[in-house]
Amino acid sequence: MKSALEIAMEKTSAIGEKARKELEKLSPEQRGEIEETKKVYEGKIAEREILFQQEMLKLTGGVPLEMALLQIPPEARAPIDDARQKHIAQREALEEERDRKIEEIRKG
Repeated sequence: MKSALEIAMEKTSAIGEKARKELEKLSPEQRGEIEETKKVYEGKIAEREILFQQEMLKLTGGVPLEMALLQIPPEARAPIDDARQKHIAQREALEEERDRKIEEIRKG
């Protein structure tokens, strides 16, 4: 009987093999465009993360978020929770946009 680790490794290997086959189908130009798209969106996501951290510091008065959450009563956390949800939604939107552009490049 296979362990969970062995099963997971087999699945990972199969996924990797599929990715290699997909990569072989792409032209060098497509590969370059995909890499550039990934870099651009990594930058956008990183920028968004920095802005979120700055916003959190403003909302918590300069106290790290984890410590602030221990000190702020639950009923006063609404602005922090709203900012976190907005951040998550923006990050997901950027990731979806990136994936959509990569798919367009793959389709040629």
